[in-house]
Amino acid sequence: MVVRTTSLNSLKNFLPKVHQPLPLSRRESQQLLESITTSFRKNLDQEHPWEHSDESASHPSAPPSRKPILSTSFPTPPTTSDTINRQRPTDRHLRAILSNPLFAHEENKKRPTTSRDPLDVFDSAVSRGLMTPRRAAGFLAKVRSQIAGESAEDIRKGMADSGAGLRVVQWLRSSGLEKDLHLLSDSGLFGALVPFMYAEGLEEVAWSWVQNLGTQNETEGVNQSRFFALTTLLYAIVKQTNTSTPGLKTSLDGSYEAIIRANDILPRENQVALKSFRNIWGGLSWASTVFATERPKPSAPLFDSFVDIGRPLKMRLDMAHLELHHPLTPNHSAAVQFMHHNVNSVDLRPTTRRRLVYLALDAADRLKEVGDVDEVSWVERFLTRIGNDLNAGIFNALEKDLIASELPIYRMD
Repeated sequence: MVVRTTSLNSLKNFLPKVHQPLPLSRRESQQLLESITTSFRKNLDQEHPWEHSDESASHPSAPPSRKPILSTSFPTPPTTSDTINRQRPTDRHLRAILSNPLFAHEENKKRPTTSRDPLDVFDSAVSRGLMTPRRAAGFLAKVRSQIAGESAEDIRKGMADSGAGLRVVQWLRSSGLEKDLHLLSDSGLFGALVPFMYAEGLEEVAWSWVQNLGTQNETEGVNQSRFFALTTLLYAIVKQTNTSTPGLKTSLDGSYEAIIRANDILPRENQVALKSFRNIWGGLSWASTVFATERPKPSAPLFDSFVDIGRPLKMRLDMAHLELHHPLTPNHSAAVQFMHHNVNSVDLRPTTRRRLVYLALDAADRLKEVGDVDEVSWVERFLTRIGNDLNAGIFNALEKDLIASELPIYRMD
């Protein structure tokens, strides 16, 4: 017996049911809308039964088949039927839904741009994991720019009241960056953070960071970033101790105390710590000599301690220059001796030649004070010889290198 397969044509009556219906005409669409609306209204009437109020009881009820009239025109004076319609449970239900704030779409109006509180911006960025060392430095700079005050005490109090430094310190701890401070070597964060830490009484935290960076085991690949981080941190501390809040230069006594403390903390056998300390000591030596006339005289005992700490560093030029600027007993002997041993300045590095010019200028002034005319003449000839190797821009070096003093050119005469 042969079983025949059903012909494909036999499915012709079935296939149209599978296909999507053709688009409705405008009249059919309107009828469908009215049917759906009526069904929806009936279901709502069942869920929310009709309730007459005492006021509307005297009015005849509207027939159940009455269709709602949807209008977008301006409202007309209420009639009896309108009052009844507004009291329908379905109308009240829909009105309750549509009055929900979630469905209230107001026109987008340009709101006046108001600057947000930087503290709120910082907290928001931290909570969303968007905070970085550079952004933290920018946050501190913004807070600092908003603090106004006529005196250093007012500004310092404003910084302390802001609590911005504590916020950043807490973020460094919670994010784990406090354990990897070498990652902050090029962010500029220390320079912005240390003044806030000192204003808020958190300087001991900064010194704990110095000890942490200076006592870590030397690791290849990390030493360079750790050196930059430690140097930047120490520089920020030293600058904080010799500069008032408005930016005025003060006595170097606080800086000498900071160097003495750093010398006690940092182990000399650690090459990273030694290299960083040497840089900071040399920078403070510049401030103690080239900037000497721009600041009050320091304490002699602190000055002597600073000089004694630097002797093992074997920086002869610095030691000779420092003796010229002793606050009580300046001495020119070491400076003159150094110049006689370095007559041929061409063999010296450019930075050394620049420092030698400052040394010679200060030595000439000191020799004039003591009346050593012959030695003064020799120093002036020495200055002329060195001047031929230098350009006129050596007196305008960057302040961050601690050689920003613009010494008058007439001292060359």
